[in-house]
Amino acid sequence: MTKIDNIQTLWQQLHNKTEFIKLVAKDLDRSPNTVHNHWFARFWQVPKGCEDRVIVLLQNTIKQQESKKQYK
Repeated sequence: MTKIDNIQTLWQQLHNKTEFIKLVAKDLDRSPNTVHNHWFARFWQVPKGCEDRVIVLLQNTIKQQESKKQYK
């Protein structure tokens, strides 16, 4: 599995994609529109230098949403 494949798989597990886009934009000092339209749109063009960080952010966000779901 490539990193982009991993990102796409994790992306599908997110409940709040808008909040995640804001998180990535802030963390990686990019505009939310760039992140949304270029990184996570249909072409999946996450810059190579950012792929590892995006995967970590996705994993952490999914863990947080799952732990919140357990306590509801």
